[in-house]
Amino acid sequence: MSGPEAARWAMELRAALAANAEPGDDVGPVEVQRSAEMAIAVIGLVFAGVGTAKTIWDWWNSRRAQGVTVTVLLGDGTRVEVSNLNDGQLEITFQQAETRER
Repeated sequence: MSGPEAARWAMELRAALAANAEPGDDVGPVEVQRSAEMAIAVIGLVFAGVGTAKTIWDWWNSRRAQGVTVTVLLGDGTRVEVSNLNDGQLEITFQQAETRER
């Protein structure tokens, strides 16, 4: 996440991810990097596919009018901009990533 509220938004999303985590999932702490122009918040995840995609989509969708952006960096290096997909596409992307990592 990036922007002036990045740290707050990341803490909210982290709480939602932790609350919905499956056994074996791991939600890391929020790390904030600041520059003169922008704050970027990062959450490290080890996750199990569709449930995580749904949690991220639902959280982002309820806040997108506030200008929240979410970028997901998958294990293979693929960057996914949540705003460029619908919920079904995000779930498929997470399923495909999970399959590749097996």
